[in-house]
Amino acid sequence: MTKTKAWLAIISLICLSIVACSKGTMTHSGSVIRGERARHPVKAKAGQTLDVSITSDESNAVFQVYSPGEKATLPGAGEMDDATKWSGKIPADGEYVIVVGATRGNATYKLTYAVK
Repeated sequence: MTKTKAWLAIISLICLSIVACSKGTMTHSGSVIRGERARHPVKAKAGQTLDVSITSDESNAVFQVYSPGEKATLPGAGEMDDATKWSGKIPADGEYVIVVGATRGNATYKLTYAVK
């Protein structure tokens, strides 16, 4: 195989991976320090379903889902909900933000979300 064909094959695989990831389930592992937040932007269209779940070593990680513009949260995934699992229909096109924080201490978490 020539170098050109090899590079084209690699580029094709990367492009396919990006497309598959943007339409499938995403998983992000991370950690937040007490009082800080981690932001995870998610693009979605009206009528699509967003599924979000989070697990943590000490069961102390929660999330909120903010609508585009980050002025309001989606019902059931607000600041006082301490959400660890949420699923709902997206009301409008745009970039939603999943914000992860800790209920106590520092949190190491695994966030999984999918737009369907």
